[in-house]
Amino acid sequence: MFKMIPHGFLTGNDHGRDWLNVVDPTPPEIRQAAQTLQIPERFLKRRLHEAPARPVVEEAGLLAFQLTVPRHLSDHQAGFELVPLSILLVPRYFATVSTKPLDFLNTVIQPDAPCKRWELILRIVQEVGVRYIHMARDVSREIASVEQELRVAQRHNVVYHGLDINDRLLELDLGLLQLEYVLDEMKPRMPKDSPEFMAEYDDARIEIRQAREQVDLEQDTLNEMLDAYTYVVHNNVNHIFKFMAALIILATIPLIIPASAAMNVPLGNFPKWRDGFTVVTSFLIIVELITGFTFYRNGWLKLS
Repeated sequence: MFKMIPHGFLTGNDHGRDWLNVVDPTPPEIRQAAQTLQIPERFLKRRLHEAPARPVVEEAGLLAFQLTVPRHLSDHQAGFELVPLSILLVPRYFATVSTKPLDFLNTVIQPDAPCKRWELILRIVQEVGVRYIHMARDVSREIASVEQELRVAQRHNVVYHGLDINDRLLELDLGLLQLEYVLDEMKPRMPKDSPEFMAEYDDARIEIRQAREQVDLEQDTLNEMLDAYTYVVHNNVNHIFKFMAALIILATIPLIIPASAAMNVPLGNFPKWRDGFTVVTSFLIIVELITGFTFYRNGWLKLS
């Protein structure tokens, strides 16, 4: 999509300029946008590519910032994607280039009440930071559901789900790092005589810091939860081995006593004694009961 909105922002001299919104363009639209902005066509293709691009590019007549915006995959599907958003400042134009539609741009950029371009950029950065916070809270709710499943299940797919969540948190953290870098690079290029710009800058910085703190908190929570789950699994394995060892000992006792009584050694009249079987069996049962009771008292016959 190639769309031009007249008077989308104001210059430093309060002159209205046009906003050029490029979303998932076709090759002819890329060519048209490059001709309109008077920039190389390959530069736009690089910005639209999924591979990481330089966060800040400053050349003659061009200043470009690359952001990554979190976006839900769908209303009924967990997870998100990070959409690259490029902000291009060229003479007479304010251009936004992305691979997917970002609806919040239509709210931030208002031709009916245009604002200066640096204020507009800071508002976009602030809005992106808010979206990171919302995404981190969505991940927090997903972590809570995983924790509930771990409490009642011993399934490996739950652990893999937690690892997938951790990967998404890492993606959010990397996106916020890029956002912080871009914001730091903006500061020396902003007008120094405008307190409004600095107020917007501070607000954007606060939003990004809150988003990073939220993401870091969720990462710590998830890691602690997985570590606790690992400890529980190891503890259960130890209980199982202890239980199996106790069963093996109890099962070995009936083999030891009759085997000892049946050894090829002189036993006198014992093998011919009519009550010999009863005595050996009774002794076996008594030893088995005493051993089983001892194991039970020590908790060796419990799996929990």
